[in-house]
Amino acid sequence: MRNPYREVLRTPGAPAFVAAGLLARLPISMYGLIYVFLVEQATGSYGAAGAVAAASAVAAALGAPVLSRLVDRHGQARVALPALAVHSAAIAAVLAIGAQPSTTTTHAVLIGAAAALAGASFTSWGSLVRARWAWALRTQPARLHPAFSLESVLDEVTFTVGPPLATVLAVAVSPSVALATALAATVLGGTALVLQRSTQPPVAGASSADPVAPAVAASTTTAGAGPRLSSGWRTRVRGAAGVMEHAGLRALVAAFVATGVVFGSVEVIAVAFTAERGAPAAAGVVLALYSVGSLLAGLVFGAVTWRGSLPRRFRLGAVGMAVLIAPVALSGSIPVLAATLFLSGLAISPTLISGNALVAELVPARQLTEGLAWIGTSLGLGVSVGAAVAGRIIDGPGAQAALLLPVAAAALAALVVVACSRALGVRARSATAGTP
Repeated sequence: MRNPYREVLRTPGAPAFVAAGLLARLPISMYGLIYVFLVEQATGSYGAAGAVAAASAVAAALGAPVLSRLVDRHGQARVALPALAVHSAAIAAVLAIGAQPSTTTTHAVLIGAAAALAGASFTSWGSLVRARWAWALRTQPARLHPAFSLESVLDEVTFTVGPPLATVLAVAVSPSVALATALAATVLGGTALVLQRSTQPPVAGASSADPVAPAVAASTTTAGAGPRLSSGWRTRVRGAAGVMEHAGLRALVAAFVATGVVFGSVEVIAVAFTAERGAPAAAGVVLALYSVGSLLAGLVFGAVTWRGSLPRRFRLGAVGMAVLIAPVALSGSIPVLAATLFLSGLAISPTLISGNALVAELVPARQLTEGLAWIGTSLGLGVSVGAAVAGRIIDGPGAQAALLLPVAAAALAALVVVACSRALGVRARSATAGTP
């Protein structure tokens, strides 16, 4: 049988940058869970634990587009290596502060500040890898679907391996050892990735082929100083906005913020739900099954050549996610929670694969890394909100009541996607504009 994954992995240099990228982003699935264990152990509060995880996720969400825009302008190695050094120092600070248990608010704030710095300096490794795929397959656009599908499947591999690994290390050894292990993975993988110069996309920088330029130029056709001033103002505003000037990308961001709430709340709820029932180590298994469902769906989805449009596939994925996660609210035991999360996971990869592929259609090529980073940013923002809100609910009514949160968030994501269908169907003004 034809294997599209094997075919794209024959691309020169692809196996090496795929493997390095996989290792570098493994901690994405570990940091939030480890912070929950570490801070809950130090303070005795799930609310404080959720707040620290949220601080890290918000900082990562805000920092990723900035770092990715710098990558588009200066290259992957020149930006990622310094960021990796800052990230390592921040994690070391978390380890040092967290080594002294305390129930004071100041202690939790200090851990949260260090975790926030670590999040802000965490490079969007998945975006860097996808940008390499886009460059490597620039003359074979049909192969981008299996390539991006492969990356989404590998994202799920990290969320299948990461939570059990983090849980085992945190429970059987200590949260500090788990955090140090996660840091080692991103340092080794990230360094290996950026040192692969042959597959690094060239620096795009400013381009005269910017598709925004014709629209700006058109606004100057009216005689007089006023329109010229308006044109300059619009240029500056658009330059500051970056890829977010595209309505379709804004719709994607809104939908993925709500999707991130699902992910963030499920992570914290799984820890509390299993702990309330006397089996805290089961949290990693529950979260792993959640990712296994997504992984299996992603493998099938990426191997099929779909005829429907990307916006339609994305819309079906978002609606499917809302429908499949609804039974989670009825979970009364750990096995039932694991089963319902596995079922809901079947809609995750198809939604994420279609969303990432839509970015390549909605934004110019010269802004691709930044555009892809906004997917991670919106998910990160949602994860932070979901973790914080879920923690507060758990400290009050409990984990059972908190299960309503991911169900409501998934429904909101589907509503946004359906309402913004027109914006999601508008492609970049030029398929080749801004190509490096």
